[in-house]
Parts: sequence; C-alpha cells; structure tokens
Amino acid sequence: MTHQHALHRAAAWRPGHLIVACLAATTGLALSPPGAAGDISPYDMKESPATLVYSIDIRGHAHQGNAKLGTFRDTTVQRHLDGTVHLKGTQGTVTGVDNAQQMIEQTAPARQLMTPAIQQAMATCGEDEACMTAAIMKLSADMKHNHPGVLEGATKAKAKLSNHGLGNWTINATEPRCSLHALTQGTTHFRTIDGGEGYGGYVDGSQKRHGEGNRDCAAGMALDSVPRASAKWNGDTRMLELKLPGLTVDEQTTDADGNTDTAKVTIPDVSLDALPWTGKGPQSGQQTRQVEAGDVPATMTIRWTFTPGKA
Repeated sequence: MTHQHALHRAAAWRPGHLIVACLAATTGLALSPPGAAGDISPYDMKESPATLVYSIDIRGHAHQGNAKLGTFRDTTVQRHLDGTVHLKGTQGTVTGVDNAQQMIEQTAPARQLMTPAIQQAMATCGEDEACMTAAIMKLSADMKHNHPGVLEGATKAKAKLSNHGLGNWTINATEPRCSLHALTQGTTHFRTIDGGEGYGGYVDGSQKRHGEGNRDCAAGMALDSVPRASAKWNGDTRMLELKLPGLTVDEQTTDADGNTDTAKVTIPDVSLDALPWTGKGPQSGQQTRQVEAGDVPATMTIRWTFTPGKA
C-alpha cells in the first residue's frame, strides 16, 4: 500500500485513526487498520447460517405418605419439548494486538501533541480527502522537524499480533425461522381423611394432567415473541455456548369426577456453557440436570445438535 493510498483511506477515519495515519506518514510505515499487519484485514469473518435442533425432557416423581394415618400423595410429571431453530451469524478470525497497553502508553506523548491539530483539520476539511491529506502531511512534517524524539519513542516497539477464532449466531428477528412443540402430562393419586364430628373415613382421589403447545416463527411476528436462541464460539478456548428457548403451554387437570382446571406450565429456557467444539462440523451432545417441576423433584435431559453452514 502506498502512503498516498493510506492517507486517502485514513481521511474517512476519525481522530485516533488519523493520528495513526500521521505517524505512518512521518515514519514511513505502511498504514493498516489497528490490529493488522500490512494490508491484512483485522477481521476475516464470513456469514455462516446454522441450525440448532434440540430436545428438553423433564421427568419427575414425588411420594409423600403418613404410614400411621394411612394417607399418601403420589405425583408424576413428564414434560417434553422438541425444537428446531435456524440461526444467522458469522464465523472466522479477528486479529488482536497482544501488547495493546504497551502501544497505548508508548504513543501517548505523540497522540497528545497531534490531537489538537487533527481536530482542527477535521473541523476545517470535513469530508474533503485532499484537504485532510494535506493537513496530515503538514502535521507529519512539523512532527519530524520539531519533535523527533517523541516520534522515535512512538515507533520503538512493534505491535504483537495474534489471530483469534470467533463465532456468533442469533435467530433472525426480522425473518425468524423456528418450530417448537411441547407436550406435558402427569398424574396424582392421593388418599386423605375426611373427618367430621362423630364420623371419619378415607377419601381416595386422582388427577390427570395434559397439555400441548406449539410455536412456529413467522416473518412479522412481534419482537418479544421471537424465541431467544443463540450460539457463541470462542476459538481460543474451543468452547461453544448455546441458548435453547423453552415454551409455556396450558395444561388441563381432570379429576376422578370429571372436574377440570387449567394452569400454565413452563418448560424453561436452557443455557449450555463450555461445550467442547473445534469450530468445524456438527456438534452434538447430551446433558442432565436436577430440577424442580413445580414441587416435584425431577431430572432434566437436554439433547442437541448444532450444525453450522446449514440454513
């Protein structure tokens, strides 16, 4: 890259970049965006669609009883969600400056001297590239003549660069694509004592619960209705993070006499952290957790497959 090309490109930048441009013109360095060497871009991120297929299964059982009185309550819970979410994102590498603090400290005196002149040039030139280039060349000549020691200190150390893999995916809020289906069911059997003045006896009863719900994403749906699904990959640690959306359904309870009641039941969102992944190809896994389903202790089993490059 020629210095003239570099300065023209820098004219579109803001004060910090213009200071770098001036240093480059003054010392004969090739100009590149921060964190890069030569003409290598600090970002090499490519669009990468992805598909996340998963299930959340919750099963629990609770038994409470009083052997002395002969009473008990036995409850089972089953809740299951199948989900498919299409994600939009990017994956690639970014170039970082490992000794950024050293570079900031090293260039501080030069930046302090240049900032007023750069701000004045921006106010005078606006978007005029030729004017800005001339201002930078004038400032660099002044720095060479009047502050050679400051320039020498500013360019003494070299930036130490390293590449870092990154990946970020989210559901496209403007054109969301997803399909969630949930099914809940359970039973309760109990025996209590129905006692009154002068009499008493056992009362047996039972309840059955059933619920079902769906959510299919569509363009134009309200933003707060779009499921919160995402994936994030750290290339340094080779770890993947996933967020799996849950679903709330209406569950109907029917007792032995045919009486019904309805309540909302939620299969919660799930976050998965520190999942080993190389950054290439599908990644599948399974994880179990101990949770509470209402007041029933339960086991949650999560299964997932994350496939990048698949729309």
